[in-house]
Amino acid sequence: MSQMLHAGPVHVRYEQGFLRYFTHANTEILRLIYFAIRDHNWTTAPFTIQNESITQHAETFQIHYDWQIDDLGIQMTGSVVMMGDEKGTISVDFSGKALNSFRKNRIGLCILHPIDGVLGHPAQVVAPDGTQTDAHFPTFIKPHQPFLNIQTLRWKPASGLTWQLDVEGDVFETEDQRNWSDASFKTYSTPQVRPKPVTVSAGDEFRQRVVFSLADEKLMAPADEEKIRELTQFAAKTKPCQPRVGVGYHMGGPALTDAEVILLRKLNLSHLRVDVFFSLANWQELFGQALADAKRLAIPLELALFFGTEPTRELKSIQQFIETQAGVIQTILLFDASTLRTSDELLAAVVPAVRNAWPEAAIGGGTDDNFAELNRNPFNFEQVDFVTYSVSPLVHALDDLTLFENLAGQAETVLSARKLSGGKPIHISPITLRLRFKTLEGTATERLDAPADPRQITDFGADWTRQSLDTLARAGVESVTYFQTHGPGGLVSGDTGYPVFHVLASNQLVPERK
Repeated sequence: MSQMLHAGPVHVRYEQGFLRYFTHANTEILRLIYFAIRDHNWTTAPFTIQNESITQHAETFQIHYDWQIDDLGIQMTGSVVMMGDEKGTISVDFSGKALNSFRKNRIGLCILHPIDGVLGHPAQVVAPDGTQTDAHFPTFIKPHQPFLNIQTLRWKPASGLTWQLDVEGDVFETEDQRNWSDASFKTYSTPQVRPKPVTVSAGDEFRQRVVFSLADEKLMAPADEEKIRELTQFAAKTKPCQPRVGVGYHMGGPALTDAEVILLRKLNLSHLRVDVFFSLANWQELFGQALADAKRLAIPLELALFFGTEPTRELKSIQQFIETQAGVIQTILLFDASTLRTSDELLAAVVPAVRNAWPEAAIGGGTDDNFAELNRNPFNFEQVDFVTYSVSPLVHALDDLTLFENLAGQAETVLSARKLSGGKPIHISPITLRLRFKTLEGTATERLDAPADPRQITDFGADWTRQSLDTLARAGVESVTYFQTHGPGGLVSGDTGYPVFHVLASNQLVPERK
């Protein structure tokens, strides 16, 4: 159920148990207030709503519902009460009770702040002990939490009024969700520095409350005009360009059929990304099939190498393999398999040999994970020709609205990646709707064919891809890799091209290779 509600001058949309798009004078002030139950692997447990009631008067509203979870080994029940008054004050009360024992990383309320109108603008944090700290929303993406130890958060966006959040029931903090290509900041509990996962016992109860309102107190700090000017000037230097467009290979699946080869050749793709995990006993078999299909497609390779404890030996083994198969290498991505990141130690061990073996290939470093991993773990960018990271718009939520909202977050990562790396070209590889892998309690694992989001092969997925390509072209990205060749996460199946295939087939979007 979706319904527009009014709390005095504030309008808000109620949808599937959450409050979305808090607006005042047609300006979005908050993006979303919701609750999340996340297990020890950060997977969000779905819930069902019962006994839902919505009462709307002229300037006030009240919502109540009960909720229940029985998934991911989690059994919980609880209730939510939402109220809005004629002054524009909106409260959300959350309660829950565990019915069994399980491990969790998070239970409770989360608040999303849109990025428009807040970057570089002032905020004030009031801690539980009453200490006040003046701050600003970061302009470029901040690798770690900009606001900590929150009981009250006040902020003054560009629209002029000062707003306030009061939170109860836990210690809250704010993170920069642009790190994961989300177009938002998130205020949440419990602090990330605390040990996790935490065991929840049957009978444990949780209660939290958030109150959103106009602030009585004016902020003392002005906007950080110097930071805003730096961001504006840096963004103005961005030159839109038509990125090279490639596709990932469906590793471990069947070889391409002749019909699929015919279709894919029509796309005039820039490259075929092939992942090589040297820890896999059959990596040569998997790579051999991918290399054979690349030849049939007449596409050079983007080689993503995931090294183990003997990178020099592993590099030599794949060099010898490629020499016997006469593969064409266009770009090479260098990662430590244990972290999915590039390190200075890895670069020192393999870059000289890579440049000697493939002098025409461009070398990239960064992360096979989200931009956050690059932002938090920079390296010597002088050793690489370009910077790379992956993008998934569905790290934190899976709904349709979030998918499209987060398109703006892709451009934000490009701007900050270029700033972080000193102006290196940006390659985003790959882009998928859902994450391609799950990090199990801090351990990165190989993944070849993770389940794809079913929306990818629909008109909906094609429209998202079209807008993603346009966003990244405007952001000046040099190269992008979308999805996979064939299979569940593919562009084609047999003699059928999915709607996203036709997006990539557009002459306006995919430049010819020279």
